[in-house]
Amino acid sequence: LGANALQGDARFVDVLVEMGCTATVSADDTVIMRRRDTPLRGIEIDMSDISDLVPTMAVIATQAVTPTRITGVGFIRKKESDRLGDLADELAKTGADITVEADGLLITPTDLLHGAALDTHHDHRLGMAFGILGLVVDDIVVNDPGVVSKSWPAFWDALDVIPARRQ
Repeated sequence: LGANALQGDARFVDVLVEMGCTATVSADDTVIMRRRDTPLRGIEIDMSDISDLVPTMAVIATQAVTPTRITGVGFIRKKESDRLGDLADELAKTGADITVEADGLLITPTDLLHGAALDTHHDHRLGMAFGILGLVVDDIVVNDPGVVSKSWPAFWDALDVIPARRQ
């Protein structure tokens, strides 16, 4: 996604900047970075207009030093999976402190994340989010990794080029 992107998901760059990242946006691509000495900050965010990114946001929020509250997304319980309940249940397997609220999620930081086998519930967005978590938490296993073929068949290849940062 670059400056000319038409997808609403491009707004996620601003979300990551608000959390403490820096962004370099060119016409054709975007590079997101965060200095190791700059902690990721939790935020309160209405994601109703970028609801497909809730699983990714929840995974990123597990790495923040303050809580993150996602609102405006109660309707995603009826996507390919229950994207609130299933996401919370799976992340809880890793030791994440995640609470399903009426219209979203509350993710409270913890230093106790650990590996786990995570089920995708036949949802490509959950599968991709769990893959991202595997970059920073050892021993994350994504059951049914082929589920990503619905939207990004080469996802795992793209993820392989990102250097893992283990805590």
